[in-house]
Amino acid sequence: MENLTWIHKGGALVARYSGEITMDITQDFKREMERALEEDKSATLVLDLSDVSFMDSSGIGFLVACNTRLQASGRVLVLFAPSPQVRKTLGLVQLLEFFKVAESEQELDALSGR
Repeated sequence: MENLTWIHKGGALVARYSGEITMDITQDFKREMERALEEDKSATLVLDLSDVSFMDSSGIGFLVACNTRLQASGRVLVLFAPSPQVRKTLGLVQLLEFFKVAESEQELDALSGR
C-alpha cells in the first residue's frame, strides 16, 4: 500500500496512513496490519490517522477489529491525532471512548508507556 508507512518510535510500531479508509482498501490494510503484527512484537501499535481525509463504515469496522485483536493479545492500539473527519465519524457512532486516542507526542508517550 503506497499510502501506508511503518516506523519504530520509542518502542512502538507506528503506522501512518494518508488518504481514505474505505471498503476499497480495508482488506489490503488488514493484510498489511496482520503481517506487521506477526513480524513485530511491539507492545503498542500506533495508527497515525492525521492525514485520513475520509473513513466509511468498513474503516470503522477495521479499527474496531484491530483494537479487539490487539487487546486480546495483551497489546495496545493508540489512534494518534485522528483527523477531524475520523474524529467526527467515530463520534457519530459513539466509538471515541472505545479507543485510546493521543493528540500529542506527550499523550502518546503516556498511553503507550514510552
